[in-house]
Amino acid sequence: MNKLVTTSLLISGLATTTVQAASFDNAFKNAKTTGQLRFSYISSAPDVTPAAKTTFATALGGEIKFETAKWNNIQFAIAPYFVEKLSALSGDADNNELNTDFFNKKGKSFSYIGEAYINYDFGKGRLRFGRQKLDNPFINTDDIRMFSNTFNAIWLNMNLSDSLTLQTGLVGSWAGFDSTQDIFSKASNDGVTALGVNYKQSNALSTQAWYYNFDKEYSLLYADVTYTTGDFELGAQVANYTEEKSTTTKNADGRVIGMSVSYSTGPFTFAAVMNSSANTTGKSADLGLGGGGFYAAMDETTIAGLNDVQSRIFSFGTAVSDKFTVSVAHGHFEDNAKATNIDETDILLGYSVKDNLNIEFVHAKINNKGNQADAGTNFSRQTARVTYTF
Repeated sequence: MNKLVTTSLLISGLATTTVQAASFDNAFKNAKTTGQLRFSYISSAPDVTPAAKTTFATALGGEIKFETAKWNNIQFAIAPYFVEKLSALSGDADNNELNTDFFNKKGKSFSYIGEAYINYDFGKGRLRFGRQKLDNPFINTDDIRMFSNTFNAIWLNMNLSDSLTLQTGLVGSWAGFDSTQDIFSKASNDGVTALGVNYKQSNALSTQAWYYNFDKEYSLLYADVTYTTGDFELGAQVANYTEEKSTTTKNADGRVIGMSVSYSTGPFTFAAVMNSSANTTGKSADLGLGGGGFYAAMDETTIAGLNDVQSRIFSFGTAVSDKFTVSVAHGHFEDNAKATNIDETDILLGYSVKDNLNIEFVHAKINNKGNQADAGTNFSRQTARVTYTF
């Protein structure tokens, strides 16, 4: 699952405005509480014969984070995450009408500690240990349902210069919609190690390169470059997977290339992206921990799991006003045998009531001409979210 179109991924910054506390007690007295509350609705209608049931759900959820002030450059933080099913506005699970995207694997409300970390700032660097949010191409929050993915990790950020930043770390487990479990589960056997650099040569040209090792599964080399001039932006990316010989689960192996181009004029933005892969039989790209970093990503469909995939997306967006935006995208994804031959059309509406209150609506229509009897790739879905941040 992914955001509509991703043209670039920025590594997290190190800047902080947290007040330095004079004592350990004052660090807690000067703590800040931040977070978000979200009200969401989802409905999914399969487009198959014989007709399958439409599923739907409504939920209230949130992230509430308590973070201390700095004391000797150390901070502590904890953030419970929760989802509460609104049963009166949700489908009946016993009648197979409940959409479970918002809930745990049993279709129930649930809660857990999404973040709990110790942060240490030193010079031009930061070391964080514990449950935390991370955002890089193949370990990312991918906030597409009730809340973000989070990761149990040790992670180092360093600003080596004004233009060069380094990140490295080890992820042991993770939780969120993209994870296989309700709460923290293992990240690729004994973990995922990562090393990345981001270089910004100028305001026009930036690049990043990453190495990932998914223990006992595969290693991944990834790089992209973005060039911007005026209202015109170009991007290119490449990824190379090398599968471990003993693995039997991810089947991730081969090479992926991608191109992205966008042009803005007045309130209008036009964009086109593509990804193409070369894989041996039965192998494909994997999205890692999160939504992946590939350009060709729709509300539902990505290149993950597709052998020798060819994909492209054309999109158009406009700012109707300072508060209201509309965008439409159409994508096509097909594998080598055309057993997957998917067209997806997404319509996205966004309205900013004010700086900390936003409304989103996404309509996605997915049609798999390669297998029109498959309810999982032939359906329409509507998702609405109201998010309040504080």
